[in-house]
Amino acid sequence: MLNLRKHRWLAVLMVLILAGVTACSSGNKGGNDASSSSGPSSSEPAEETASEAPPAEHVDLTFMYWGSNDEKKAMESMIEAFNKSHPKITVKGEHVPGDYNTKMNTLMAANQLPDVAYLGDGLTNKWGSEGKLLDFSQYYDQYPALQNKLKASYLYTEPGKAVANFTALEVMVLYYNKEIFEESGVPVPPAEPAKAWTWDEFVTVAKQLTKDKNGKHPGEDGFDAKNIDQYGFSFGSDRGTYGPLLESNGANILDESGTKYALNSPESVDVFQKLQDLIYTHHVSPDLIQQQNMPDNHVRLQTRKVAMVLDGTWALLDLTNNKKLKWGIGVLPKLKEPKTVILAGTTVVFNSTKHPKEALEFYLYHNNPEQVDLYRTGLWMPTEEKYYTEDEAIKSWTDNEAHPPEFLQAGIEYTKGYAVKSPSTQIKNWPEINAKLAPGLDLIWTNKKSAQEALDELESQIQPLVQGRYPNE
Repeated sequence: MLNLRKHRWLAVLMVLILAGVTACSSGNKGGNDASSSSGPSSSEPAEETASEAPPAEHVDLTFMYWGSNDEKKAMESMIEAFNKSHPKITVKGEHVPGDYNTKMNTLMAANQLPDVAYLGDGLTNKWGSEGKLLDFSQYYDQYPALQNKLKASYLYTEPGKAVANFTALEVMVLYYNKEIFEESGVPVPPAEPAKAWTWDEFVTVAKQLTKDKNGKHPGEDGFDAKNIDQYGFSFGSDRGTYGPLLESNGANILDESGTKYALNSPESVDVFQKLQDLIYTHHVSPDLIQQQNMPDNHVRLQTRKVAMVLDGTWALLDLTNNKKLKWGIGVLPKLKEPKTVILAGTTVVFNSTKHPKEALEFYLYHNNPEQVDLYRTGLWMPTEEKYYTEDEAIKSWTDNEAHPPEFLQAGIEYTKGYAVKSPSTQIKNWPEINAKLAPGLDLIWTNKKSAQEALDELESQIQPLVQGRYPNE
């Protein structure tokens, strides 16, 4: 018995010695005593291990981005905070104010790409499918936060291969001048998605808010369509306008197989004809030439050029800064069902980086609402799911003047339950297709062709460019 006890004690002693050697060895890998002494055990999440362990050598990263002066200031502040909190990583930011895509293509040709950068969704898909962007999915175990985002924010070039997320979520909504509605005695646009106006209800309201110089409305005797003083609504000519309505009407740019042009389907033609009619039949919206002479949307509302505008949630920043305007936010009118689309750029990590893990640490930091004030000022919406589902997390970025009370429905609920990626986001060869599509649609916006005629004519130009769709997951 004595010998047996002795052997057991020797065995226990050996285990303790081996455990101590292992712990020291593990701590030395990080090259940081503080980290090793307080570092996570092997049972703790891999995310904490990856994010807390500093690199052994100092790492320099470059980050390229676009944006307004407000966005530039926010990025500079975020970069400074990141560099202070990560002493072994230094990020150098470069703001590009001009033609961003030309700049990136030039850097790609010269093999001088930054480590991390903003990109448009077209270039993201193209370069991602060519293997030039880091495949985030291979880092899911080390950085679980990469998987905590809303599904609609991921861009895939192959099934399961996510090469990017939108930098922030931005959805299309309806903004309006509250004072115009109050004076007209017209109910404001619904903020609750399930109560979205039908198209006919929307047109009726737009007519009530449109006035010529004599105060007459469309449909009234003597209404002067050539001298309109206030329009009920204004909209753009790009996918931010027709995209949500196509989704609402069950239409798309390509058919379900992703191999055939479908903009001349009955559902699609219906959308474009309704938009053309707003300008030339109902006289509630300015045409493209008139819009070119109008100020930005928030100033159009403030100066009463229009009563409602279709714009992205990024406009909250300008609206908030316009202290002369009393504004509100509602959801878009529906055709078959309430829908909106997400339109946003992405942030990517290039495969050419020599420091993918450090680049991912910065990537996760740069769109964290706790680190960037662009969420609280209204320019951005978070990509992480908890900011749409957990009360305290929602309050952390919406409890401020940039987000009126109705934003909880017209922003949070709308994004969570009714927003999809713009139909163009998944289309292969989209930049080339859009180069043909935009001038073809101008025939509708300028009333030179009916929607059916213009969309039929586009088929022979676009079909040869169709190469299918990217996966959605």
